[in-house]
Amino acid sequence: MTENPTIPTLPAPDDIDQTLDSLLSLLTGGEQTLAGGEMVDLYGLEREVKPILDTILALPPAQARSLLPKLEQVLTALDQVAGTLERVHGDKLGGREAHATRMRATQAYRSSKD
Repeated sequence: MTENPTIPTLPAPDDIDQTLDSLLSLLTGGEQTLAGGEMVDLYGLEREVKPILDTILALPPAQARSLLPKLEQVLTALDQVAGTLERVHGDKLGGREAHATRMRATQAYRSSKD
């Protein structure tokens, strides 16, 4: 049976893990740049991350669960970027209450899974 080129194949879990490592490195470096008072271009981050998350959601549960520790690291890095943005550029940012609400919802969701 030949592969249909119009149906994407899922990357191997190692590839996803490497992609998450790259994302984590990008976020960590960006947070350090922000902490130094410089600007970081986050445009397109969601567009880049969504396919990764969609792929993880399509994995068999055991494989997806194996990626949870790395995903938690990415979430922590995103939280650090958000915190640094707030600390350094908070006076220029809007929507603080919406962010706080999202963070409480995220924490509640994590707690309900334990």
